[in-house]
Amino acid sequence: MAKRNNSIQFKGELNVETMEITEEDKNGVFVYDLLNELRFYDGKNVTVSIKEDLPVEPKE
Repeated sequence: MAKRNNSIQFKGELNVETMEITEEDKNGVFVYDLLNELRFYDGKNVTVSIKEDLPVEPKE
């Protein structure tokens, strides 16, 4: 059966107090209202995933 995939992806600093994500790239700094974006999915079956990239220390 055919399937449609709706998704949104942010990569930046999460501020839970303001529910904002701040992204910075070569074009500037952009602030997104995370709660507003989540409202699109309200009442729908979703998968939520959070990922953090951390540096790995090399062997000395």
